Amino acid sequence: MAGPEKEIEDLRATVARYFPVYEVRVRPDMLTFFVHIDQATLDKNFDELRKNLIPRHYIPIITKDQGEFVVLLQRRPQVRTLGMRVNLMLLGLTILTTVFAGMVNWAGYEDLSITDPRSVAYGALFFAMPLMLILGIHEMGHYITSRRYNVAASLPFFIPSIPPLGTFGALISMRDPIPDRKALVDIGVSGPLYGLVVAIPVTIIGLLLMGQNPQVASSAAGGTLAQPSLLYLGLTSLIPLPGNIKFHPMAFAGWVGMFVTALNLLPAGQLDGGHVARAVLGDRARYLSYFALATMFFLGLFYTGWFIIGLFILFLGARHPPPLNDLTKLSAGRKAIGAIALAVFLVTFIPQPLTLVESNPSFEFVAPEPFYVNVTNQSVTTAYFTIANDGNLVANITVNVELLDIQNVDLNVTILNYSGDGGNASVNGPKFTLTLDVDRSVNVTFLVNATRYSGRIYNVTSGKPIWTFNVKGAMVDGPTVNMPVGIRVTT
Repeated sequence: MAGPEKEIEDLRATVARYFPVYEVRVRPDMLTFFVHIDQATLDKNFDELRKNLIPRHYIPIITKDQGEFVVLLQRRPQVRTLGMRVNLMLLGLTILTTVFAGMVNWAGYEDLSITDPRSVAYGALFFAMPLMLILGIHEMGHYITSRRYNVAASLPFFIPSIPPLGTFGALISMRDPIPDRKALVDIGVSGPLYGLVVAIPVTIIGLLLMGQNPQVASSAAGGTLAQPSLLYLGLTSLIPLPGNIKFHPMAFAGWVGMFVTALNLLPAGQLDGGHVARAVLGDRARYLSYFALATMFFLGLFYTGWFIIGLFILFLGARHPPPLNDLTKLSAGRKAIGAIALAVFLVTFIPQPLTLVESNPSFEFVAPEPFYVNVTNQSVTTAYFTIANDGNLVANITVNVELLDIQNVDLNVTILNYSGDGGNASVNGPKFTLTLDVDRSVNVTFLVNATRYSGRIYNVTSGKPIWTFNVKGAMVDGPTVNMPVGIRVTT
């Protein structure tokens, strides 16, 4: 016996070592072996068969066809690789783009020039290095786990981008089909969970640095705001921070790491979450994948990035292919890992990750009702009003009492002090300078020294003021607000 017949007979003998063969069918593109199986040893025997066939360049698939178990053998296709030079080139380029993004982020954090040496050094140290570490650990988790299952995989391909992120993440190329559901779970979760283990301490260190050296977000330029996930909010609740301060670049690197975790755990297509969903739900996972895609396109109405991600998933394939052995069910432990992956996805997913915030410098005067200063023949009266910052920027406000020409009344107003924890202030006679945090307010107490002199005395019964003077506030890079203060003459 020679040629194809001998090869078929050798392959039959190899398959029969693990599964008794009772029929063989030959097609030009595939060999079909009808076999008997033992459910107790199915998983182990199939894995041994697969490893045995790797050096012979055959890929086995075990499935059920009209009630009979069959092992299908196909020749392993030739895989053309790009070579390690491409991996190294993209790695070097992504290091440059993340360092540049770090320079931009640090320059904004410290109000420096982007070319300042501190922007270069600290941007690389506190943004580029931790972010590349998170992404590198993520992809190496996939790579190491794939090798553990004897699944050929490429080294990571890093994807450069523009600021503020500097990268779109990284990916590895799977050059072999995934053998079984267990491997689907382990390979799928290894990257996101390994990356998250690094992203959490990176975030905590960034938040601690942000608290030690808070930078007030007082610029009126607006910009892009990163929304927190549930996990990020939980970490910030453990580390108290002053209000309205800038995002430390290292805290932002941790945010990006968590966002990448959620992105990869989307239960769609051949993403990491798609691997896990296919392993747990079997072919029914396609319905979850379609639902996730529909959700991406819907969320794309509010954040265009999700629309692009949805198109990318469609390009790769919305329906996950089955593993080589789709017969062996998952153990309870692997299902628990799948549940953990779902929980991690829920606490790291952000429906609208980045929002464009327009600057809104605004504040208002709030006065108690009625807000009148009674004037008798001669009186000294104290009253107060409230200044509230209702914009989205720290308000640097100068308040001035504007002395108007009030008929028959000699008026002198002095601001005495303020109370509250909303900001810092300095008082100089009728002038009051205040730095007020967002969503904060202070009460300002002032003294009115009024003397009625010549002229007719009015008997006011309507409760309306007869004359007014103004409290006038002006904000740096913002509006000017006037508040009339009533003067009521009493007999």
